[in-house]
Formats: sequence, structure tokens, C-alpha cells
Amino acid sequence: MIYLGVLLPPTILLKKLKFPSYKVWPHWVHKSICLALDIRVNKHGHALERSPTLFVSNHVSYLDIIILGHAIKGCFVAKRDMIDWPILGYLSTLQRTIFIEREKRSEVNSQRQEMQDRIRGGDSLILFPEGTTGTGGKILPFQSSLFGVTENYIHPMTDDEGRPLDLMVQPVSIVYKRINCMPTNRFNRPFVAWYGDMNIGVHFRKFLNLQNVEVEVHFHEPVSRNLFKTRKELSAYCQRTIEKKVEERLRRSDD
Repeated sequence: MIYLGVLLPPTILLKKLKFPSYKVWPHWVHKSICLALDIRVNKHGHALERSPTLFVSNHVSYLDIIILGHAIKGCFVAKRDMIDWPILGYLSTLQRTIFIEREKRSEVNSQRQEMQDRIRGGDSLILFPEGTTGTGGKILPFQSSLFGVTENYIHPMTDDEGRPLDLMVQPVSIVYKRINCMPTNRFNRPFVAWYGDMNIGVHFRKFLNLQNVEVEVHFHEPVSRNLFKTRKELSAYCQRTIEKKVEERLRRSDD
């Protein structure tokens, strides 16, 4: 709470006054929160930063938001009810999260337009295509409809021959590797994984009793949206890529 008391005022001010650094500051806020909570983030590979990118990740916990907010300079795409979450809901608004109603088909076009406008404006987006959190030991099916933002997208920048640049998509695997210096397994993983009908307040209080958590964030090779004929093909590719790495890293408990 002391960290938030120190970090939130400048975050609010920078956003309100639209200083040049206001888009980057939340990245440092999340990094500081990870340090305060003793969440040790080990990054493998690099987040694409030379152009706006759609980052696609598996989803295990509300902690993913802090971790990816630390590892990636981007805005989240989240369910509208997240705005009511304690603390994280408010932090998400400061990070300019795009809140969507997945059940309202009437808003699909306007929501897709908002996301595309953000990318054209220079923002990278972070998407959780499972649509909900899981146990951390298994990837849930990706919802290809959430890749609608990539359809009919026209990049505002062009190459040397005047052709619009491709929209780049980068899969990201989150692996909760160790809890209290011990390898994660199906018995201790619920201390970090938040899913089902778990109460977020109760879960977070139990999390605060942990000594430390080690998390791996694996950045896979970015791919062009134009390599895939449909959003379903793109969704399936991202799921295979993320799932393979998560399974591989969870099998290894010796490093």
C-alpha cells in the first residue's frame, strides 16, 4: 500500500496532463509492485517494440496483469467487469485498458474499431484469448473471436514501396515456476492461480503470506497477421505456440 501511495499520484498526474511519458509510467509502476510483492520475473526473449504489436498470452491470475504490465509496454484488453476489481481495476484504468463486453454482439464492431484505432495511434495491446483465467497447469481453448481486432486492419505506416506495414502478433507464455523456492505443482499452484469461484480478496490475502514467487515470461517469435488466412488459423497458431512452451517448462523442475 505504501508503494501505491507513492506511485499513484504521479501516474494520475502524468495521464491527466498527457506528458510524453504518461504511456510508459504504468510500466514502471507494475515493475515496482512486482518488487514489493517479491514476484521475480524472468524474461526469455524480447517484446517487440519497434512497431505497435498485438501480444497474445495465456491467463492464470490477476497477477498476470502486474507481471505483463512490468514486462510489456502496452495496454490490456479486458472484460468490462474488471473495472470493479479492488485496486487492480483502478490501476487498469490508469494504464488505459480497453474494456469490452464479449457477450454484446451489438458492440463487436465498435470495440474492434477502438482497438484498431489504439494500434494505429501507436499503442501495443495485450490480449488474453482464453477469455478467463485457468489453473496454470493447462491452457484453455482460445476464443478466435477475440482476434477480430486483426481483421481488415490497415497499418497507417508504409514500407519503402508504399505498401502498408503488416500488423505483428507476438505470442507470450506465462509460467509460474516456483512458489517459496519450491517448484509449482497442482497442490501449491492455486496460491497464485485465480480461477472458478475463488474470492479475489481472500485469494490475495493468502498470496501476501507467500515468501516469493518466480515467474517466467517467454516471448515467442513475432508473426505477421498476413501469414494466416483467417483469425481462427491465427488463434490456433498462438495457442499451440504458448501451450507447447508452458507444458515444456512445467515438466522441468530442475531449473
